[in-house]
Amino acid sequence: MKSLMRIYFHYIVITLGMILGFFLLQIILLTVVMHRFYGRPEYKKYSIRQIYEQLDSKEQAISGLQQSGAAFAMILDDQGNLTWSWQLPSDLAHPYTTSQIASFTRWYLNDYPVSVWGGQQGLLVIGYPRRSIWKYNIYQSMEDTESLLTFIVWSFYLTIIAAVLVFLVLGYQYYRKMQVIADAVGHLASGESIQLLESGIMREIAVTLNRTSDLLASQRNKLVQRDEARNQWISGVSHDIRTPLSLVMGYADMIERDKDIDENVRQKAASIRWQSIRIRSLIEDLNLTCKLEYDMQPLRLKPVILAAILRRAAAEILNTMEHPRLYDFSLIIEPDIEFYEMEADEQLLSRAFENILGNCVRHNENGCQIWVKAWIGEGYPRMQFCDNGRGLPPDICRYLNTGKTPDSEIHLMGLKLVKQIVEAHNGSICIDESGHGITIEFNDSFSDNKGF
Repeated sequence: MKSLMRIYFHYIVITLGMILGFFLLQIILLTVVMHRFYGRPEYKKYSIRQIYEQLDSKEQAISGLQQSGAAFAMILDDQGNLTWSWQLPSDLAHPYTTSQIASFTRWYLNDYPVSVWGGQQGLLVIGYPRRSIWKYNIYQSMEDTESLLTFIVWSFYLTIIAAVLVFLVLGYQYYRKMQVIADAVGHLASGESIQLLESGIMREIAVTLNRTSDLLASQRNKLVQRDEARNQWISGVSHDIRTPLSLVMGYADMIERDKDIDENVRQKAASIRWQSIRIRSLIEDLNLTCKLEYDMQPLRLKPVILAAILRRAAAEILNTMEHPRLYDFSLIIEPDIEFYEMEADEQLLSRAFENILGNCVRHNENGCQIWVKAWIGEGYPRMQFCDNGRGLPPDICRYLNTGKTPDSEIHLMGLKLVKQIVEAHNGSICIDESGHGITIEFNDSFSDNKGF
């Protein structure tokens, strides 16, 4: 995955930065330590040059010896005899041979570390307290020294390279393990079940993901069972209602047509028939929206003429409305869409158009103006349904435009079905803010759409 690869490269950059930072830190610490040891003014106690230059004034020389922390001092002439001394131990107050001078110059004088400086005034020997200075001369051939330095340099480089390789290998191992975890999370997000190997450093995460997968699978099974039970219940209730509803509609129609019955009774029978038609339509909408929601309704695609479907839907509404005189109905079909043909489910589109027009009628009992317009826009069919009645509530408008289900208890079964049908045909539906104009736009492309 690209995100994990970015994390891996980020890890590599951080690792190399840490190695470089550690190297720089070591250099800084070494510099600080060297400055602390060799950069202080008082470190001059290990140099006797200034003291030798002050021998003309013995007071200044003694002061310099005291400040440098010397234990004793003496001056020897060319024959090794003492010409001057300061705090010299009695066992050291004697003449020195050339070999003795050469020995303590290189090593120690009776376990005292000493420093020497020669000149016209003789050889100045300054001794420091025992065990205060480490003084040994180490000899090494140049060839061995160069080999040792080469070995140290290559060891440093190889150590750095080995450290980088270790970091990269460990990082790649973590990357592989995290890739398995990331793939598992992706499968979970897609609704699939997973079963990871519960071992290694990622064991706790694998256990958690496996439990989450089992929990989601259990929830999915419960949801499927619930949805199946609901669909079966809806189908059963719808089937049980159809028979008595048909009888009610039949008897109401018979009473409405009987001329021998009082006019008031006939009007009430017509009202019963009209309300029964609404109940039947609601039941059909409920069944259909459940099938569309759960991919149970296949699209029966075939070439259809949109203008013809729209005319039939308008005629159906006009023929079944209770008080047609209260509604001023206008249908405008532009010539460019008159014979426009597209692949669609004729029955579903007819139901969508009828629901929109029926909604205009049902929510404006006192009548209103209704006008419908169809045309071709940007090469695709467009339809607009408008009325000057009360308009749809803002929550329903927001649902049609964004798909957000209203929080309040508002009935939107018919318009929900319209939205499902339009979107099943690669179309879109929107409504203006006033709630008076619904616009449907179709994109006539079903190459990948096999239906619900």
